[in-house]
Amino acid sequence: MSDEYIRSLARKWLAGTATEEETAALMQWYGKEEEKKQKSVWWIGIAATVLLTAGVWWMMKKPEGRKMAVYVPREQQNRVVLPDSSVVWLNADSKLQYREDTLSREVTLTGEGFFDVSKRTKPFVVKAGRCITTVLGTSFNIKAYNNEAVAITVASGKIQVQDEKKHISILTANKQITLEKTTVERTVNATVAHAWIHGRFEIDNETFETVANNLSRKYGVTFHFENDALRQCTFIASFDEHATLERILGLLCKINNSTFRISEDQQEVYISGQGCSL
Repeated sequence: MSDEYIRSLARKWLAGTATEEETAALMQWYGKEEEKKQKSVWWIGIAATVLLTAGVWWMMKKPEGRKMAVYVPREQQNRVVLPDSSVVWLNADSKLQYREDTLSREVTLTGEGFFDVSKRTKPFVVKAGRCITTVLGTSFNIKAYNNEAVAITVASGKIQVQDEKKHISILTANKQITLEKTTVERTVNATVAHAWIHGRFEIDNETFETVANNLSRKYGVTFHFENDALRQCTFIASFDEHATLERILGLLCKINNSTFRISEDQQEVYISGQGCSL
């Protein structure tokens, strides 16, 4: 791909207007550059440096107002320290956008991130999916992947969540709000929601389809359900950081009356069976 084409894809990706095909092409290019372990190009109006750690992209404009974008590919995670000293852990296939300015306290998230926000008088704002989360200083997890429900879980302190209809909810520790067709608030164990930052894989009454999406990002595979009824089977389970994909699937399939098969190239997973056990 030519440098000019890469520049155009990068501008679209940074603006959030790139299609899935264009994003895939850009990430494929990035993967090849990561293997080379060296690449630095100047884009029209944008200076861009590829940081070769956990798939981080560093995009900037003018020195006085640089716009940053961090992307973490599937099968990886990364920790980012923001200019105001807040810390964000990004899960696989996630993107965080922010300005390199200590006075700016606004970020945009696509994917999943755990935020440990430094306490300041100016609110810290996260735009993710269909909602805006506002805090002063606290810790919380936001899961906002495209085409999936948005889930926000508070680990400590208090946050304010505003949905697209301008409805405002106030959440405290161990409270979670899920926004899909309807908005649901419930009490949860917050440590389950951000167990991923410690390498653990926790499932708290989630559907097989949701679990498959999480496993797809964690292990870099694609799932196929040969019986759609299996998608709605639910689980409660916990696995440590050493758990393999085969171990996780073996237990989940045993619980819910199904079987799994992994392709020879280890890229595709096929789930079959009669459905959930009673």
